[in-house]
Amino acid sequence: MQPSHSNVPRRSFRDRGTNAICRVAVFGLVILVIALTAPTVAAADPGGQLVAAFAITGPAFSPTNVVTLQGTKDAGGSVTVLGSTQPLCTVASDANTTWQCDPVGIPNGNDIPITAEQDLNGALTSTSTTIDVLGAPTIDGAPGYLTTGLVSGTAFAGTTVTTTVNTSTPGCTTVATGDGYWSCSLNLGSGSYVVQATQSRADLGNGASSSSSGSLDIIVDRDAPASPVITAPKAGRRVLASTIVFQGTGESGGTVDVYIDRSPVCSSSVSHGAWACNYRGPPNGTHSMLAVQRDAAGNYSAPSPAMTIYFGPKAGTAPPVRPPANTEPPSQTPTPTPSIPPPSPVPPGTPPPSGVPSTWGTPTGFGSGLPSIAETVTRGNWLMAPLLAIAFILLVALPLRLMANALRGRIRKPAMHFLGRNQAADPERDDAVPVNPWVAGAVPLAIAAAIIIISGGIDDEVRYLRLSAAVVLGLGILNVVGVAIPARLAARWQGVDGRLRFLPIMLLAALLAGLLSRWTGIEPPVVAGVVLGIGFARDMPARPRAVVNLVEVGSVTALAILAWLGHSLLGPAAGFWASTLAETLATIALAGLGSAVILLLPIAGLPGRAILEWSLPAWLGSMAVASVIASGIILGGRNATFPVIGSLVVAAAFAALSLAVWGWLRFVEPSPADRYTGT
Repeated sequence: MQPSHSNVPRRSFRDRGTNAICRVAVFGLVILVIALTAPTVAAADPGGQLVAAFAITGPAFSPTNVVTLQGTKDAGGSVTVLGSTQPLCTVASDANTTWQCDPVGIPNGNDIPITAEQDLNGALTSTSTTIDVLGAPTIDGAPGYLTTGLVSGTAFAGTTVTTTVNTSTPGCTTVATGDGYWSCSLNLGSGSYVVQATQSRADLGNGASSSSSGSLDIIVDRDAPASPVITAPKAGRRVLASTIVFQGTGESGGTVDVYIDRSPVCSSSVSHGAWACNYRGPPNGTHSMLAVQRDAAGNYSAPSPAMTIYFGPKAGTAPPVRPPANTEPPSQTPTPTPSIPPPSPVPPGTPPPSGVPSTWGTPTGFGSGLPSIAETVTRGNWLMAPLLAIAFILLVALPLRLMANALRGRIRKPAMHFLGRNQAADPERDDAVPVNPWVAGAVPLAIAAAIIIISGGIDDEVRYLRLSAAVVLGLGILNVVGVAIPARLAARWQGVDGRLRFLPIMLLAALLAGLLSRWTGIEPPVVAGVVLGIGFARDMPARPRAVVNLVEVGSVTALAILAWLGHSLLGPAAGFWASTLAETLATIALAGLGSAVILLLPIAGLPGRAILEWSLPAWLGSMAVASVIASGIILGGRNATFPVIGSLVVAAAFAALSLAVWGWLRFVEPSPADRYTGT
């Protein structure tokens, strides 16, 4: 039976082929879409929401060293965070799409690398970023820290540390050193305060500040303690023991330093108001002793009154001799050996004992008051020195020049010729008849050496013979190396003929300076020792004369500075050769600086007059340099007591006298023509 035919017409082969191709294309497109979207679908959370990419979201800057790191991840993934060298934290696998580390410690720094690694079913992915970290600085000290106002601590190198007082009051600001140390002084009065500190640096967090440090309670004490009291040994006593015990009273909690001839010998803390320290092997002879106290905050007291004590046996007194062993029969009683009575106390002000209680190598104390480089800085000499230099120029040098001009021709200059003809000197010439410079300089140099030695005080002991040789050697070097050789070379350089000559006014200045130092007890003493100069004919042009004189003064100043630096580096000296070297360097330094200032005075035939007549700026500059350096050294070390106020009063009185003399002769006294006519 034939099947029935449907009424639906059959499609052609062409139609059936086209539809098949379309169906295949659509099916392939669906498969491609599913393949591309499969990772995203697989990464969907249970609610079907897609997550952000795996990343570190912050922070970019942390003002503390304890940092909380965070970011995004895939659900089911675990995260490990690494620093520059070691793991920082780990986040276990969970269904969250964000992660966060517990706070971790990260040191201060710029662009610190942070790397996060994700493990998702064995598939590893990673991401990196950088972070700036600047935590709070630290402040040294425990609560109740006692200070003069100085605070310090540690910080990141190169940061600007800013302190605040009592939460809101600005304190002080400083920059941390390369090793992370900072310190600054708070301008506060005595009292209790609370201090905090922050730090900042331009390349960290765009200059953002760190968090504040912890608060520190401090006690500021700016009140200097009272001078300590020395109770033993008494002033004027003689000490024979090889070890001397110093005792006294002071402020509890402080420290007392004992000085012999201005050199520290021992220190002791003060407990219950008393202190004591030992000094072994004091050198025999007469010595000056004083003590200085510093409290727990670091404030220094004024020195105690200086007192004189004597070490070693009295001159001519034989030391006790141990009696020989007893050789007599036991039945006889040995003859007792007479005991030597103890030396009687020497009252203050009594001249030191005669004899030779010291050796060739015992220090004399000459130059002990010459400060070291560090002492001039810590004592603040270079802040005071310019003021003293200005005062010297305005109150001494210029008024002296004014009075000298007013008195010119009124005081006849005495003729002084060593080993030369006793003929009248021409007032219009400063080139006296030359003699052998070595012969002309030997006698005044010896006189200047004697003045310097006497200005510091001497005893009839062999060590002062060594001191005499050292002073003569120092003055010889100063006059030959500092004056003769440079002046001759400068004269040849300028093409002029100059002769070395003796300067009587310098010997007079040395005598006055020595007497002043002896009378006032200034340490270091003010002395002068240059007695030679170079003279020219009056018709010599001003410029070459001034240039040669500038070289002369400059070489003396430079030699004195070098000697001072050498003396500072040498330090305390003991023994013959070390003491000789120290005393020679001290002579060159002290006499050189004193002479440089005097040579620049614009009077008589001194170099300062020729320099001033040629150029006022040159004279002012050279005088300022020499007087500033001399003032910085003459002010002395930490315990020096240079009479600044007294010196200014004397200088002001001299300036007033000079102005009065000049004014009288200029405006009041009649001129010679008026006296002749009787008007």
